Formats: sequence, structure tokens, C-alpha cells
Amino acid sequence: MNVVMSVSGVLKRPESDAVIPAGQHLYNGLAETHVMHLFDERDTFNSSRTAAEHWLRMNGFTKHIRLVKPTTSEANGVVGGLHALRADLHVDLVVVGDPATAEMLLAAGYTTVLFTHPRYSRPQWKPDYRGEPRSWDSLVAEIEAQDEHYAQDARRTAGPL
Repeated sequence: MNVVMSVSGVLKRPESDAVIPAGQHLYNGLAETHVMHLFDERDTFNSSRTAAEHWLRMNGFTKHIRLVKPTTSEANGVVGGLHALRADLHVDLVVVGDPATAEMLLAAGYTTVLFTHPRYSRPQWKPDYRGEPRSWDSLVAEIEAQDEHYAQDARRTAGPL
């Protein structure tokens, strides 16, 4: 099975160079029995393939056979990056961390896994915590809200959460 996995949002936190541990476990588990291709958005490492490959190597991501960096001008280059793979290569599964990208991939006919990773380890730590269950529609809004809260959370510079 050919698996394409996004670097940003699945293996690497979008706002830093930190590894997402659950994404790392998912990568290692899939790489044991499947052919892995990593997809990296153009702006993740300032469009530098060398920087991306170095980060992957330094963090133990060495079981994939290629790193795909799109050169398309699409707003979201994932589909363009998938088209950059060999024409005869069937992509069986795509793992992404962005709901909008997952929607676009589903519309393009790709089997897609949406990997969502919370910014806060416990819901009670979030600034807007209300203790209410959420519907699917609010899942997308929740991911976006957590990204925004995390980016603006002053406690991040005051010490570990």
C-alpha cells in the first residue's frame, strides 16, 4: 500500500520545529508494512528541500522512500504534489492534519485520514472551556480555534504548559 503523509500538522507542529509524538508513532507503524511518501507544503521549511530532509533525518523519520515538495501554484498544493508522483503510482491512503485539505482530497477521489492533534493536553486548560460535547461541524471550528488560542496564548512564553 502506498501511503502519503503530510509533514506539517501530522509529524511536525505547524508553528514550531517540534515533533508531534502521536504522528511519529503513526508514521513508524505505517512504515513497517507500507510504502511511505512524505508530503511537505512549500512554506513549511521556507521551500527548502534540504532543510526538510535535515529535519526529518534529525527526528528519526527515515523510513519513507521520497519527500514530495510541490512546485504548483495551487492555494493548497497537496493535490498538485500528489500529481507530481509517478503517473503509474496508485496512492492508497493520504494522511493530513487539515480538515480543508482532507475535504479537497476526498473530492479529488483520494482515501483520506484526517489526523487531528489537540493543542492543549486537557480540555480544561483551554481559555474557552465550557465542558460541553461538540458536534462534527464544530470539530473543524474547534481545530481552528485551538490553533488561534495556542498562537495567542501568553503562557507559552512564560514556561511549559
